[in-house]
Amino acid sequence: MVTFSFYSGLKLDGALYKPVMNFLQKLAEDPTNPSLRVKTLTNAVDKRVRTGRVNDQFRAVLFEIKDAETHHFVLVDVDSHDEGNAKAERLDPSRLRLTVNPVNGLTQLIQEEAPAPEDANSSESESESERKAKAAAEAAKELAEQQQRRAAQLSEEKGVDAVVVDKQKPAPRTEMERNGYTPASLYEELGIEAPLAEAVWRIESEKELELLLDGRPTWEHDAILGLVAGYTVEQVRESLGLQKLDPHAEATDEDTRLLAGLCHPAAELDFAYVDDVDTDSLRAVIDAGSFDQWRVYIHPEQRRMAEGARSGSSRVFGGAGTGKTVVAVHRANNLARRAIPNQDQGERPPRVLLTTFTKGLGQGLKSQLNALNPHFPEAQNPGEDGIWVDNVDAVVRQVLNLASPTEVEEATRRVLGHPAPRVRPYLERDAEQVWETVLESASEELPRSIANLTFLQQEYEGVVLANGITDQAGYLKVARTGRGTPLNRKQRKLVWEIMQSVMQTQAVDGQLFWPTMSAIGAEVLNVRYENGGGSLFDHVVVDEAQDFNAGHWRFLRACVAEGPNDIFIAEDSHQRIYGQPLRLSRFGISTRGRASSRLTLNYRTTKENLEYALRILAGEEGLAYLDGEGEADSVAGYRSARTGPQPYLVRVDSEEQEFDVADHYISQWLDSDRDVHIGVMCRTRGQISRVVSGLADKGIDAVATRNAERASHEQVSVMTMHGAKGMEFTHVLLMGVGKDLMPLRFRLKDLSEEDAQEALQRERSLLYVAASRARDELVITATGEPSDLLPDSAES
Repeated sequence: MVTFSFYSGLKLDGALYKPVMNFLQKLAEDPTNPSLRVKTLTNAVDKRVRTGRVNDQFRAVLFEIKDAETHHFVLVDVDSHDEGNAKAERLDPSRLRLTVNPVNGLTQLIQEEAPAPEDANSSESESESERKAKAAAEAAKELAEQQQRRAAQLSEEKGVDAVVVDKQKPAPRTEMERNGYTPASLYEELGIEAPLAEAVWRIESEKELELLLDGRPTWEHDAILGLVAGYTVEQVRESLGLQKLDPHAEATDEDTRLLAGLCHPAAELDFAYVDDVDTDSLRAVIDAGSFDQWRVYIHPEQRRMAEGARSGSSRVFGGAGTGKTVVAVHRANNLARRAIPNQDQGERPPRVLLTTFTKGLGQGLKSQLNALNPHFPEAQNPGEDGIWVDNVDAVVRQVLNLASPTEVEEATRRVLGHPAPRVRPYLERDAEQVWETVLESASEELPRSIANLTFLQQEYEGVVLANGITDQAGYLKVARTGRGTPLNRKQRKLVWEIMQSVMQTQAVDGQLFWPTMSAIGAEVLNVRYENGGGSLFDHVVVDEAQDFNAGHWRFLRACVAEGPNDIFIAEDSHQRIYGQPLRLSRFGISTRGRASSRLTLNYRTTKENLEYALRILAGEEGLAYLDGEGEADSVAGYRSARTGPQPYLVRVDSEEQEFDVADHYISQWLDSDRDVHIGVMCRTRGQISRVVSGLADKGIDAVATRNAERASHEQVSVMTMHGAKGMEFTHVLLMGVGKDLMPLRFRLKDLSEEDAQEALQRERSLLYVAASRARDELVITATGEPSDLLPDSAES
């Protein structure tokens, strides 16, 4: 049997997809086919290196491995004939060797070191790692100086205060030394190459670390980043699924060890192992015109969360860019492959709901699922076999649209205390009018900190709907867990009068607030289940769970019966920009203990941007972000796999200066040779048209975008910070982040101290969300004094 692996460094021009696939198809059918011209190179540093003819111009560079049962090829590159042969033969640092790590058994592709340069500044004994460490230190110093020069130039040319936001960090070795590790122990315990570990001990910055790790196996890169962030060796092993080889195990030949090492989950960070290659699967990839199907893999830590079976609900949580959505999409795809036992027919296909908060995010989930599995079993309607992907409110509407009048009447009676045969959602303005009307008639005995829209909406959603309360007696005795503002018995009675009024108004109008829609959708499903109709889905997978309201959770709990793998949740409490913290156990959803897993490695944002975004979250001492279990969620240990420029904070005196600064950065980014996607974000919808117009005056083609859309490469996307949720850009400009706009002061008016703190925390989370959209570069502008939510420049 012929099988293949593909190296992650493999980069193919689109025109090469088909000829390479044709080459692989022929190789799979007959490796001895003379037309392939597979050659053994006598001067190669690894005896397994081969080259093969793709066409007259290009040859493939492969490794050939054989054991008793498997004939395996590792495709590492496709180049012109001369370049292809040189990759395997030339005696310099790019020499290729496939080897097995002697400590952990992983197969890794290494580039052999060349002899040290013979000059006055180098010794012949100087290792490649030592030379890279020196070069890294010089590059890091040059980057920092370059940024400072650019900031000074901008200040001089535009008359603004441009600051490089920098915060000195301890040397990368600091946390490792605190845990008692040495370069020798990293090799002995994990298999990290000794010269590399020694070089890590000599460098002083994370920029140097990134350059030092360039070209190293990905598992080694991730392991060192984890150790630098304070992880223990045991935690690194668990994250990557590493195990030490048994020194007393029976010896096997090297090819057998190489094949075994390629199948390890941590090796899949660098190699995609495909063990079911046949003509049909190769043809499918050719027809798709993409190598993506060969390169679908996730981190071992993510894989356990996406594939592991659970006795009930489970949860993944972590900061922005850590891959929670990736895990959710893989989880849904994996669940759809597992047949459900059926007493009558043996087995049946599963019914899976993959859902999220908004329409735009739902479209993003479907796009990712299509990229993962273009042939995923898509359900035709909610509750039918396959995966149904949509935002939660859309699913609620479909359930209610298909419900019978009898079901709706019973459901509204259970939720509102009054039956209604048909329901539809209020328009946003009409919903606000309902609250304004009841507030006008509220007792004057209630203080303004209670008789205000913010408090009452949250009380209705977080206490009344969450606990299914329909009468005063129930409200008087319910525990108001998580609600900061206390109420005495008299105040509860007065608040209940308001609650009763809005509930009765909804029933009479046959129009509902959106959280009420979800709660009534839940009761429709419960009524159906009680009458023998069964559950709508077998599995529910939820992304962006931190923003769901109590009605949503009642609905999702009613969608699926309690049981194995019933509900999977992806959340980040630090990105909660809607609603309030809710403890999911009150809805019959428990993810405590080993049912919860945390992701800490950021794949999107550079270390510099991530550090700045996390400092936004820090805020006041004692500030806590509560997760779905009601526990404080920490940002400790978050780290990024990439480094880049420090963010800039630019203070301006006028709107005209602000657009001058925007023009300066955006023009610079657009003129670069890089593939850029630029996002400009502001706090309010009212700012969008002003920003688009102001940029147009500077000759910049900017478009207002929403629903997770993104403008073309030549255009700049302008959106609110709320609208940026779920998106990412190479370059981000946050405009108007001044004291007068963040936070919006009128939103805090009349709030109690507890509710005001919660509102401020949502503003802080919103700014964190916006800042963490930046992949490479982040710039913040502020007219006048910057927002108090931004990190204090004195810390820089």
